Amino acid sequence: MVKTTCVSYTPAGTARRSGRGLSMEISGARYFIVPEDIPALMVCRPVDVVDHAGEREGTAWLSPILGAKKQDLTALIRQNLYVVGYRDLSRLLSGFSPAAPVREYHPA
Repeated sequence: MVKTTCVSYTPAGTARRSGRGLSMEISGARYFIVPEDIPALMVCRPVDVVDHAGEREGTAWLSPILGAKKQDLTALIRQNLYVVGYRDLSRLLSGFSPAAPVREYHPA
């Protein structure tokens, strides 16, 4: 018998464009990736996730899925992993979409 890993995602909040940066509302708290960090994020470097006061709350990075060109924004905030799909992220940052879902990752 072979065991398979079951991963699940639950809705956690909403991501929106914030100026040229990104704002994520998760469980009533708001977190930001500041505009200065977006270029570093897009070349696959980890960046800080901060709160409204600029205090570091976590880390975000683009993680590959199913190949090198498909990626998700993954944020580790207070021991929880949150994901924004790469297509949704691209649409947000280019101004084509006003909001995108943030999902919480739950390993098996």
